[in-house]
Amino acid sequence: MTELRLVEQQIAVMQPGKIHSPDGIVDCEVLSVSRSGARVRPLGELPELGRLYLAIRGFGQLECRLERTEADAADLVFTGDAQSLDAMFQDMLDRFGDAEGRRRYLRRSVLWPGSLKGDGATVDCTILNMSLGGAKVALVEERSFTGTVTLVGDRFEGLAATIVWKSGRVLGLQFRADTAQVADALGAVLPAIKESMLVGAAR
Repeated sequence: MTELRLVEQQIAVMQPGKIHSPDGIVDCEVLSVSRSGARVRPLGELPELGRLYLAIRGFGQLECRLERTEADAADLVFTGDAQSLDAMFQDMLDRFGDAEGRRRYLRRSVLWPGSLKGDGATVDCTILNMSLGGAKVALVEERSFTGTVTLVGDRFEGLAATIVWKSGRVLGLQFRADTAQVADALGAVLPAIKESMLVGAAR
């Protein structure tokens, strides 16, 4: 069974939206969005059970469910697959995110050979893309890891990471080191990542 755990970086959105349910459509203000869900201010009653769809202009409809309500706000949990949610979050980060967030999650496709170490085992992988915040990798065989893992490539030394989502053999990793340390580790092989740090420091 596919596991799904997503890291909670929040993007302030403050945009109008609509929540579609079997009972009708409720207008709302979308306050913030993360990879796993959204906080909204609905302008009407939301059903406690059943499938919902959050519509934000420019991003289509996102399948979700109501997790909880608090005062005039409601927390929605997205129910799509991990990779689709990750791609959606990147698009929202490009549109609504601050400069630091965009630098941290600027991605570069690489397709490098590597390995993932954890739980006393080493599994070969292909590194699909990398950023200052993390990486996406495809293992040669499906395996479950617990706790911290180390991503090792033939072009850089190992980077400690946490698995934040898993879809079959494909994993999303969040680096545990700060962005400056990751930039130092990857700067020689991914100059654009190093340059993004230098541009941010100059502003």
